[in-house]
Amino acid sequence: MKKPLVSVLILTFDHTDLLKDCLDSVLRSDYPNIEFIVSDNGSKEDIVSFVKKNYPNQKIKVVRLKKNKGLTGGFNFGFKFCQGKYVMLLSNDTKVKRDTISLLVDVGENDSSVGIISPKIIQMKNPRYLHHAGSFITYSGFLYHYGILQNKDYKKYQKSYYIFSCNGAGFLIRREAAKVCGLFDEDFFYFYDDSDLSHRIWLAGYTVVYCPEASLWHSWSATMQGANSQIWYYNHRNHISSFIRNLSLPYLLLILFNFNLMLMLWFFINILKLKFDIAITLPRAYFWHLIHIGQTLRKRNLVQNKIRRISDTEIFKKCLVNPNWKYYFIHFNLKYEDNNLPQRVLYLK
Repeated sequence: MKKPLVSVLILTFDHTDLLKDCLDSVLRSDYPNIEFIVSDNGSKEDIVSFVKKNYPNQKIKVVRLKKNKGLTGGFNFGFKFCQGKYVMLLSNDTKVKRDTISLLVDVGENDSSVGIISPKIIQMKNPRYLHHAGSFITYSGFLYHYGILQNKDYKKYQKSYYIFSCNGAGFLIRREAAKVCGLFDEDFFYFYDDSDLSHRIWLAGYTVVYCPEASLWHSWSATMQGANSQIWYYNHRNHISSFIRNLSLPYLLLILFNFNLMLMLWFFINILKLKFDIAITLPRAYFWHLIHIGQTLRKRNLVQNKIRRISDTEIFKKCLVNPNWKYYFIHFNLKYEDNNLPQRVLYLK
């Protein structure tokens, strides 16, 4: 039986050295039915000529935006050209293992309720350690990034389990699921876009699953150096926007209250440290929501009335985990050891 078509969609912005490593890895994939699309997000470098010169015998479609529209706009643009039953979204600073796509597709083919399959993501520069083994929602509003900075070979990361959110560095999505709930919100530009998408996938009645056998390597933020204050701004703003749109009212009130309480603590800590350029990103995020509240509420109406199929309580039974309070100190560069996940979140294939 012929394997379903997979569209490999690589988002790039300059950095042809990274793009070459990424393309070389996916071209070595053992999956037999792939189309390749490179979404050029307003690069100054000539990506079309680069691909033609280095891959003259490969069918690689390069589609180009004249202006950089962020991760969200760049992926959304490229997605329009994807024809596969599944789409493998990859940042250009990744490399995939030879059997990764095959393993991810197997999960999707064995369970039609799975909307997103997330691989084990390993740090490129320090391959003993994880970047991502799935993220869980918490009552604090902050994500519990399971496995972050932990040894990739620990047994706890070799199990398959439901997760709240994939990581935007690389994941496989069922194209029909993306059509139901949309891909990325382009207002996000970048940051928390992957979690917002994952939440809508859950709301639409699909699931999000971690596949430990599949893996890819990621150079953490290799293309976004030196944008610290902007990162914090989008991080705060997009979290709040996603909560307002996607959560039912009881969970919205609880999580939004807890999240803003922690943000205010974060704000005053940065003031005391005289990091005013970082601290000011929080008022900027609040101001954005003040002037865009009508737009946000319209999007909430769409999600709650058109996309939602199941309750937050049903979703959180599978993907809400509250870590020990010490977990939050990883933001201050302190070490933290993950606990084992509760039995209820394991995904039995």
